[in-house]
Amino acid sequence: MRDSLLAAEATVIWSMDGWARSNKADTTHESGLDLWYADFPTAEWPDGSVLEFTFLWQKDQRWQGHNWQVRIL
Repeated sequence: MRDSLLAAEATVIWSMDGWARSNKADTTHESGLDLWYADFPTAEWPDGSVLEFTFLWQKDQRWQGHNWQVRIL
């Protein structure tokens, strides 16, 4: 499932357990649209789960400096 569309290449650092463990998802370029996306295994996540994530922007090697949370319904 495509869950995140971005205007630049990034690595999405994400967690489903309050950052006890983290995961990485490198973005992939969508030819023709000039957008980057990352896929997540959302079908495996139970209702009520909380996805926390941030970005490491590849070109600048710069962290976003902000974390987001999304509750899975």
